Amino acid sequence: MNLPDLRPLDGIERALVIGLGASGRAAARALSGCGVEVTMVDDDPRHPAVAELRSEGLRIELGQSPGEVLAEGTELVVPSPGVPEHAPVLRDAAQAGISVWSEPELGMRLYPHRLLAVTGTNGKTSTTELLAAMVAAGGVAVAACGNIGRPLTEAAQAEPEDTVLVAELSSFQLRFAHRLRAEVGVLLNLAPDHLDWHADLDAYAQAKARIWIGQTDQDWAVANADDRRTLELARAAHGRSASFSARRGVELGVGCEAEELVFRGVDGQRQLVLSLDDLVSSAPHHVSNVAAAACVAALAGVPLSGIRSAASSFSPGRHRLEPVTEVAGVSFVDDSKATNVHAAAAALEAFPSIVWIAGGLAKGVDLTTLASHLGRVRHAVLIGAAAEELAAVCRSEDVPVTLADSVEEAVERAAAVARSGDAVVLSPACASFDQFRDYAERGDRFAAAARRFAAEQRLERSGDEGSSIGTGGSHVA
Repeated sequence: MNLPDLRPLDGIERALVIGLGASGRAAARALSGCGVEVTMVDDDPRHPAVAELRSEGLRIELGQSPGEVLAEGTELVVPSPGVPEHAPVLRDAAQAGISVWSEPELGMRLYPHRLLAVTGTNGKTSTTELLAAMVAAGGVAVAACGNIGRPLTEAAQAEPEDTVLVAELSSFQLRFAHRLRAEVGVLLNLAPDHLDWHADLDAYAQAKARIWIGQTDQDWAVANADDRRTLELARAAHGRSASFSARRGVELGVGCEAEELVFRGVDGQRQLVLSLDDLVSSAPHHVSNVAAAACVAALAGVPLSGIRSAASSFSPGRHRLEPVTEVAGVSFVDDSKATNVHAAAAALEAFPSIVWIAGGLAKGVDLTTLASHLGRVRHAVLIGAAAEELAAVCRSEDVPVTLADSVEEAVERAAAVARSGDAVVLSPACASFDQFRDYAERGDRFAAAARRFAAEQRLERSGDEGSSIGTGGSHVA
């Protein structure tokens, strides 16, 4: 276990940690271990971690607002990622001159490591997993952390100093980063999201750009050459600029040239990363994620042989355009991780004919921008809080709509209108919290319902060879 570097704490003696989730627990334990007096607050009086944390000597206040325990003498607030930047407690802290740090900011101050950081509206988890695999394949000790796996503070404390940390960082975590230094930081893309947390799209973008906040001119700020806004933000960073593209070549970074991903370093020399034929998927979003991860890895000094090995064997993660089952010429695809408009738009361009299952919490995002992506949608089955709003968007483009009360009913309704050649795609464009624990539960329930339907259809077909299911334009059910 690494010993903390106490100098960046600036003599802080009292801290308030908001939230008893994984990141809050990691922050509280790290601060307490440095001799800081820590108070934790959570609005859930029955949180399962309470007894364990109290046994470790941590003070916990339950059922109170954070503002009620922002005591005189508090010098630092570490908020849960779920606490919006406009929350009264953070406003009060700012007015009182109290520092506000995210948990990753704290972790990197206490336990410095080489850090490769990934953020963006979509593709963060897949790119982080792939980047970690590339670093490992290059023969370097690596730990994936942040929004993927362990909190960054926990990983930084536990891992040897020569371990490279590869962190997925959200806009929530980056908003309160101040000195966090990523040797290479990549901003994958930007699209409206989490506008219920951030004041507006510009505030969201500026939070994402803080991935480069602590960089020096020896570090790298990597942007998406196919996303103008990311390029503009990268130009203002202190790090050296590089880029990636899934569509064209780039001057410095990884681009696509003649169906090959190619790395060009500071000398401009063309170096083959791999052919697109070597990837397990040629879907545009996957190629983009591979290009981004390869760019970060190459700039961090990972040999191209390691990058190539990891990229060629990597499959995208669960709930991201994940094939579930197929019956009678109809495929069922789980894209539950598409929790915003930008991600859903990519899914709606990925199949020639779609029965679309969507809906949930819109998070303050304008859903009408999906209208221009509905050209391949034959029918929409809508669930959740945003169902009526999405229905209006679909009807504006003459897409037939069916409403459903659950994802299981949505599968049933979608199967009833699907025909051979269709893909029934769960790509919600919304968050899941109105009906589900998280997007994974939503995807799992969709997949289970789809597999049950497929099994029933196969059973029926085995007993009725004359069934018309799966022939020509016939309905599946």
